[in-house]
Amino acid sequence: MSYSSKPFIFKLFQLTALTLALTLAGCGSDGVDSLPPPFNPGSGSEPGAPVRNTNISAVNITDSLGQPTRVITSSGSTASVKVTDGKGEPISGALVTFGTDAAITSVLFGNTNGTVLTNADGIATMTLKAVGTSDSGSYSLSATATYDGVDATTPAYFFSVQSANLIFDEVRLEQNRLPYGGSTDITGLVKNSATMHAQKDVEVSFAATCGTVSSAATNVLGFRATYNAGTCEGSQTIVATIEESGANIRLPVTIDQRTALGALSLKCISGDTPSFPDSSADGSGADGCANEVLLGVVGSTLPSVRSVEFVVSKDDKPFANERVKVELLSAPNDFGIGSARNQQPLTLNTDNAGRIKVPLYAGNATADNIKLRATLISRVDVTAIFENIGVVSSVSTQSGFTVTPTKNVLAATETTTSTAGVTTITRLNDSTTLNVIARDGNNEFVNGSTINFIAEGGTLSSNFCVVNNGRCQVTLSTSGILPDDRRVTVLSYTTGTGVQQEINGNGIFLDEDENGIADANEFKLPSITGVIFRQFVVGFADTTPTFSPSFDDLTENRKGTMQLPFKMYGANPQDSKKISMPSGTQVQVRAFDKTSGDNANCTAQITSKGLIGSILTVPMLVDLSTPDGRNMLGNNQDDSDKSYVIRAQQCSAGNEIKLTVITPSPNSKTTVKTIDIIK
Repeated sequence: MSYSSKPFIFKLFQLTALTLALTLAGCGSDGVDSLPPPFNPGSGSEPGAPVRNTNISAVNITDSLGQPTRVITSSGSTASVKVTDGKGEPISGALVTFGTDAAITSVLFGNTNGTVLTNADGIATMTLKAVGTSDSGSYSLSATATYDGVDATTPAYFFSVQSANLIFDEVRLEQNRLPYGGSTDITGLVKNSATMHAQKDVEVSFAATCGTVSSAATNVLGFRATYNAGTCEGSQTIVATIEESGANIRLPVTIDQRTALGALSLKCISGDTPSFPDSSADGSGADGCANEVLLGVVGSTLPSVRSVEFVVSKDDKPFANERVKVELLSAPNDFGIGSARNQQPLTLNTDNAGRIKVPLYAGNATADNIKLRATLISRVDVTAIFENIGVVSSVSTQSGFTVTPTKNVLAATETTTSTAGVTTITRLNDSTTLNVIARDGNNEFVNGSTINFIAEGGTLSSNFCVVNNGRCQVTLSTSGILPDDRRVTVLSYTTGTGVQQEINGNGIFLDEDENGIADANEFKLPSITGVIFRQFVVGFADTTPTFSPSFDDLTENRKGTMQLPFKMYGANPQDSKKISMPSGTQVQVRAFDKTSGDNANCTAQITSKGLIGSILTVPMLVDLSTPDGRNMLGNNQDDSDKSYVIRAQQCSAGNEIKLTVITPSPNSKTTVKTIDIIK
């Protein structure tokens, strides 16, 4: 939710005025003020003075029964104002923005930005709801109406936050006796004990002596959650708790002893193409599927979406309607299961053939060590692992190989020292393993086949590796030559299999400047047949980040909600192809009060590529737009691995936000940048 950045009337009050207002608010039989005449302090008039063009009434807050109130609870209240013209006629379609000095952890508006339009009667309404029980303070609310270029702002309306006395009603288990591995639904209502009205948007949490329960949120019809017994047996207890009030209720459940379900097995059976044979994995968890499933990066010649299948059986007969949890054990950050980029576990039900089908979605990163695990929810000791899943940039239909670095941006900071007139340049030592998977059609390369390597910079542990069981590897380190653009092109190739592959008639060459042209000074293979090759880039980055815009002496004069986008590079060459910080670098953000040292009400998070949190990590495989296969020319880079946004809320003068960047061991370095909030 975004709170209004427009100035609140309460900012104009000194402490004495605020105290007087609160004192006046307590007067009268019901503690609620009557509405004063329309006014517009924002137009330059004194408070209470009529406005010729746009007028706005004072804020009025009513409870769920429509009665005026100065107390907001989780049951919700409604704030309203009326906007009129100079003749007192209602204005329809005026933009009204509500704002409060309460933290979003205390009070929530009914929409994300607190802004609505007036209706035909000139009325604008906004719902407010107390959040949690830890806050019982007093705050102010105001509203600003904008119409035809004229603003009108209300005075502050003071209110208190209180927790409603919430209780459970009609809570029950649909089944209180379950078979082994069974599940049942929990239903019920949450009501306000004073009005006995059912409440919505109330969080209900659950705990069980054994088994798991999903959390739930209420609506006016109640809540529903599911209890899964898993491997539990005997008498168990489920405890439901209303998060806001702490009220709880205990529900007993009995689970039958383990039966013939012990004969259930789970196997990974196939990929989605006929060339992948069935696996003999027995579901014990000790054996993985032997099937190979290859996906292509988005836009490559191979499909970027494929599926794998698992089957649940009992005594070799398919077992339908069995719940199976599927989760990724290892994969690139942009790889997804079930949907693109999703890396959260899935729960799927077997069909009548005992099968589940798991869609796989490749991104832009290549990998050869993707692992997928399926587990029976009713028997968590029964698992199967599909571990021979890879993502490649392209592959020949006759033969080919892939090369996947363990990481593709290395730490390579240089330092220069001078002693007695002798200048010494030293560089951080970092390395990556280049893993090769080689195949000839559906078969592995013959043992003893050689994969050759040539690198523009750095040092290779060897200029070739020998294939054994379809795999081999070499290491690239940061010692040696450091290219000006910090992008090290690596060419790998083999001869004697497949067919000649040429690019734009230029043959196969080490494209150091990535222009797709075999320049005179670049290594070029002789024009021979039977060559398969791969070409890619490894970045050599500094351990000190370069920011755009710069964070030097940065201050922010915005209070409340703030978004600060920036890019972070690991090198800043004149060339436009900047690289990220080293793979595995942590990016942390924290807000705190400069005086007390705590974070007060100010909170901050950082987001990148759809992820959000207080700590993010640079991916192990960053998009470097590497030329590969038939396409030697890299496309325009996707800067998403270098793009970030700091999001801060409820920050005010005296707060500051610290951005901390930590490169990984063994070349760990910490860089801290500070953003001061000055208004």
